[in-house]
Amino acid sequence: MDKETINQILTRAVNAPSGSNSQPWHFGHREGELMIFAEPEKDHPILNYHHRGTWIAHGALIENIKIAAAALGWHSTIIIFPDPSQTNLTARIQFHKAAPSDEDLSQVMPQRATNRKRYDLKSLHEEERHYLNNSITEVGESGVGIVWIRDKKVITRLGQVAAANEIVTLENRKLHELFFDEIVWTREEETRKKKGLYLETMELKSGEKFGLLLFKKWARMKRLAKLGAARKVAESNAKNYAATPLIGLVVVENNDQSFLSAGRVVERAWLKAERLSLGFHLITGTMFYWQGINLGEVGVLSEEHCKIINEEYAAVVQIAGLKPDDNKYLVTAMLRVGRAARPSGYSTKLPPRIADY
Repeated sequence: MDKETINQILTRAVNAPSGSNSQPWHFGHREGELMIFAEPEKDHPILNYHHRGTWIAHGALIENIKIAAAALGWHSTIIIFPDPSQTNLTARIQFHKAAPSDEDLSQVMPQRATNRKRYDLKSLHEEERHYLNNSITEVGESGVGIVWIRDKKVITRLGQVAAANEIVTLENRKLHELFFDEIVWTREEETRKKKGLYLETMELKSGEKFGLLLFKKWARMKRLAKLGAARKVAESNAKNYAATPLIGLVVVENNDQSFLSAGRVVERAWLKAERLSLGFHLITGTMFYWQGINLGEVGVLSEEHCKIINEEYAAVVQIAGLKPDDNKYLVTAMLRVGRAARPSGYSTKLPPRIADY
């Protein structure tokens, strides 16, 4: 495969999700082989325990590459973590001519976007749920599963689990600063930077946007937090997270390759949801805070905030049917899926950077 074709594939494939649109990757090309390199330093330094946020993003990217190449008539042979001496080399991909496939998913790839709106509570059809869940077998990677939740009371509880992220983020100075550093306030700024958390993708009402501006200065936020402002935000967001007929809990084996596989499964399901004109919202904050506290060395959280995260993660583990205190499997993400209006904003992606080797 020539470099021009690889560039064509990557231009479509880089529309993959990553933390705050950080796009932590660059590419190499040698004799028709594509190499994917990680740039984990671009990702959230606290939510990226063991670079696993980066691996999820890279998994989504790899699945996009596979799909985009298949649509052009190329089969992909993917070698994950091929060289232990190059810790930032995520994958080598070789391409071979084949019959075109996956054209439908490739076509919707440019439209894939996070949809944080409230969803219609009408249940998805059984055929739609099966279509989404088949992503696991189609990717063909072990160590990943999705537990689908339809019970409204349980979904309400999961909304509270997700919203614990807001309490911790807004009440902790370090996390508050990181969060507001990532926000991109205008389309002009977003177009220029092509990364960061673009304000319009957050689906805030006018009053909520004003509140976000009030929260921007830590000294003010600290005073407001004492009055319960962060808890009010979490309470409101929990209702929004729970405004969905379906939540998927992504369960993975506790190893780096399974997190990368999880990214592939999530992206394939996301593209399928897009093909069905469904909204899709990937949520990871509370689950990654838990990993940082209990498996890593995150020391910036207070005892109170650690307690909140541990209690909420214990709830999601129970809902997923995992054994408490058994870390062989982890819940790493929630997927909100349902019918909704199109998202108000979208994130612009950087063009692929491909170096010859």
